[in-house]
Amino acid sequence: MAECQPKLAKLCDKIVNLREQEVLSDLHQFLQQGVPPWDLLDCFNSSLGQIGQMFQQGTYYMTGLVLAGEIMRQAMEILMPHLANNKPSKKSGLVIIGTIEGDIHELGKNMAAWFLEADGFEVIDLGVDVPPRVFLKEILQREPDAVGVSLLLTSCVEPVKRLVRLLRDAYSDRPAPPLFVGCGFLSSNSDSPGLIDHHLLERQWLEVDHVVTDAYDTLKLCRELAGRKRQMVGSF
Repeated sequence: MAECQPKLAKLCDKIVNLREQEVLSDLHQFLQQGVPPWDLLDCFNSSLGQIGQMFQQGTYYMTGLVLAGEIMRQAMEILMPHLANNKPSKKSGLVIIGTIEGDIHELGKNMAAWFLEADGFEVIDLGVDVPPRVFLKEILQREPDAVGVSLLLTSCVEPVKRLVRLLRDAYSDRPAPPLFVGCGFLSSNSDSPGLIDHHLLERQWLEVDHVVTDAYDTLKLCRELAGRKRQMVGSF
């Protein structure tokens, strides 16, 4: 997970403590002072990870996650014009994302989408509680560079595995788009019932190609996968 720079530590603290107006005011001030927007985005990424861990530990409740999402939404409205100035002139790639069937958590998914869009990716966000066959339909229609499935609840592992099986059948004669699972807000020592424990986050266990745990890692992975696809296409 990306860490806040020392000069942004107070901003990170305000995000974690959900001090909405102060966060937005400080964000404007930092941009006016010339702080790179990507550094500010990294600060939000780090802070939201802390909020997720606190939620898992029982310190934060769902209302806190909702407020954190609203703060992030407003922050991205401020940041996006500045991030757009540094976007690549060509589209970075295409990624389909969504929260798997049975799960309605979306903060981590939304954060990943914002990171990807700021980097020039086209993102098709299928929303939450998405059945495996809806994922498959969009994948077959769009042939993305990568597919990201958001997952937080242990009860939703089986729908992910159903999606894997559907992809294997549909792409039996050619490579399927890489499938990664985003399991944000996870603590390595959590015993919260119903939430996936970090020690289980092995791609072999989930039967997927990759596992990521925050938005920054999602962006790095998608850059790599899109670049790999361009190289393969260029070799033919």
